[in-house]
Amino acid sequence: MTNKYSNFDGDNLDNYLGHKMIEIKENYVKSKLDIKDYHKQPMGLVHGGIYASLSETICSYGANYLDGGTYVGVNNNTDFLSSVENGELICIAKPIKIGRSYQLWESKIYQDDKLCAVSKVRLSKIK
Repeated sequence: MTNKYSNFDGDNLDNYLGHKMIEIKENYVKSKLDIKDYHKQPMGLVHGGIYASLSETICSYGANYLDGGTYVGVNNNTDFLSSVENGELICIAKPIKIGRSYQLWESKIYQDDKLCAVSKVRLSKIK
């Protein structure tokens, strides 16, 4: 991974969360997050915003990597399927539809083999 989309350099949300890029290539992005106490809501489960944030990040990176333009998320629909308290989350994203001015991606978030969340992220090209 040697391009500008291969990491989360700088002072940003992903570095603050500990979100790590594992792999990015055409039509595929994979990342991980080691769960810490600050990722949890008051009931001790990973906060839903964490799943949505991971998904939007890697779908955005995938769209920008694929086209070379500047894509930003304009819609994020995340379904929470199974709660998580600790361990590691793996997020995998793939495109559903590649258009000239927008892209639709889907991400799936796993803990081990358990599917925990599914997101669809629509991205609009702004440059």
